[in-house]
Amino acid sequence: MAERNVLIVDDDRQVRDMLQEVFSSAGYNCLVAHDGREGLAVFRSSRPPLTVTDLKMPVMDGIQFLQAVRSVDTDAAVIVLTGAADVKTAIDSLKLGAHDFIMKPVHVDELLIAADRALERRQLLIERREYQALLERRVEEATRDLATAYRQLRETYRTTLEALGSALDTRDVGTEAHSRRVHGYSLATAREHGVPEDDLTDLAHGVLLHDIGKIGIPDAILLKPGPLTADEWQIMRRHPEIGKRLIEKIPFLRGAVPIVYHHHERWDGNGYPLGLRGEEIPLGPRIFSVVDAFDAMTFDRPYSKAIPFEAARAEIKRCASAHFDPDVVESFLRVPESLLEEIRRRSFEP
Repeated sequence: MAERNVLIVDDDRQVRDMLQEVFSSAGYNCLVAHDGREGLAVFRSSRPPLTVTDLKMPVMDGIQFLQAVRSVDTDAAVIVLTGAADVKTAIDSLKLGAHDFIMKPVHVDELLIAADRALERRQLLIERREYQALLERRVEEATRDLATAYRQLRETYRTTLEALGSALDTRDVGTEAHSRRVHGYSLATAREHGVPEDDLTDLAHGVLLHDIGKIGIPDAILLKPGPLTADEWQIMRRHPEIGKRLIEKIPFLRGAVPIVYHHHERWDGNGYPLGLRGEEIPLGPRIFSVVDAFDAMTFDRPYSKAIPFEAARAEIKRCASAHFDPDVVESFLRVPESLLEEIRRRSFEP
């Protein structure tokens, strides 16, 4: 059997014959070589699991042979035979990968015990490596499956939030598909502004849910066809706070809180609920306020008629540094009008 093959390398014929007899009697199939060079050729062709080699040999000594064997097969089990004068060299051979060394004259039982240990160790190394490879494959498969599940979960979140955003739009007269449009406008603007892709998920969630707080606003106020009274405006202005309370305890929506809470802040500090000014306002709400205004101007509402895209972009540019972050406005104006039109068209698709 291949697993019981042993290569014996020694320049002394008597020693080779003795070792061959010992291993043959123990059930090994013996291969022999009279120096390191010949031994290396035999090893390369036969790949025996166990090799027994002398240290002092002509042409290629035991250390050179050991190094060559280990370069061919790092799992090779090698036992070194040495005389008393070469003990230091034999110890050095252990550092190079030899399993053990046996002092001459060789004690048969000691040699066979060392051989069994060397083969057991070799087998354990192979099994451990195979087990490690198996674990790595399983981890890779599990990671791939997890990534697929995560993508599916994110897609489920996205479609659920989009549906919720659309449902919220139906509660506010004249805002059909508003959340879908500002979602597309916001992502396009954010990319122009250099927002990292990893941050776009929170932005998207916040945009889709920006008006979720209106769930807590009475229909008599939310759907009122005419102007709101001062008291009604006070109630209406509570929807950012209501929205914040609704989502801040949901872990995967925490990143959406800034937009939900601050989407009515203004660059000049005249917004609500906190009257933040300039860069005190988180970037997400600054982006949203621009595209929200753009959508309001370019879509018919009960209280206003839509104006052309170009006119709306000009108005947003005029209001930079007052209502809007001027840098965000510049990023928005770089978004191609064709892309804005495509986003608007797709917002009406089922």
